[in-house]
Amino acid sequence: MLLSRKKIIKGLLLVSLFLFSCSKPEKPDSYIARVNDSYLLESELDEMVDSQFVSEKFRSAFIKNWVRQEILFQEAVKQGITDSKEFKRSIENSRRQLAASLLLEKFSASSLQDVTQAELDNYYNENKSSFRLPFNSYFLNRITFSDRESAVMFRTEVIANGWQTAVEKFNQLPTLISVINESLIPEQDIYPERLIRALEGLYPLEISIVITDDKGYYTVVQLLEKFSAQSIPPFQAVKVEVERRYKSALTELALENYINDLYSLNEIEIK
Repeated sequence: MLLSRKKIIKGLLLVSLFLFSCSKPEKPDSYIARVNDSYLLESELDEMVDSQFVSEKFRSAFIKNWVRQEILFQEAVKQGITDSKEFKRSIENSRRQLAASLLLEKFSASSLQDVTQAELDNYYNENKSSFRLPFNSYFLNRITFSDRESAVMFRTEVIANGWQTAVEKFNQLPTLISVINESLIPEQDIYPERLIRALEGLYPLEISIVITDDKGYYTVVQLLEKFSAQSIPPFQAVKVEVERRYKSALTELALENYINDLYSLNEIEIK
């Protein structure tokens, strides 16, 4: 339910941005794409997609889609479609949906609460079978650098003093690209392939060699545990997902109660 609301909001915001973009009167200093007097700015792209975590292929496809939508929109304006009753009715319906979705998102954010370890343990034990893994997966630590020297030094530090100490020591290094601690990752989501081969040969708590990918990044992983498909991992391996699901369930319950309260506070008649 939360996911569907987020999709609605994102879609409506996307539509709103397309509608707004054609009315920009001034040429900006810099932009990503242009259709006549309408411009797509980097800041607008960042609002619609998290460009830090999307591929260049996805980014390029998104921009091409913006251009396509903008061309169609401007032609629709020329043909008077935006002045039609049908268009104005659709805009009003979208406005109502967006307002309602934002209200629910606001309530969801305000209803977030801290949960205890005991609550998470109980939720995991009561729903253990739902955490069964569909694919072979690796529970691991992973760090990536932009240069080999940093990766080699980090690996040496891990062997000498342990993963967490090494991460704390290298955390502010400018060559650090990303770090993942205690993450359960399906086999098919691990890149590059040579990293999978390295993991297959490791024992729990072993450290890999420095592994290079096609982008010129250098990765070191520490295998914590391997899990085969259809196995149920222990709580520690899925604790992040357990907490996410449990909080989501609490939020859904709070939303249901909130909507029921709104029903009771309003006069409703259905004929």
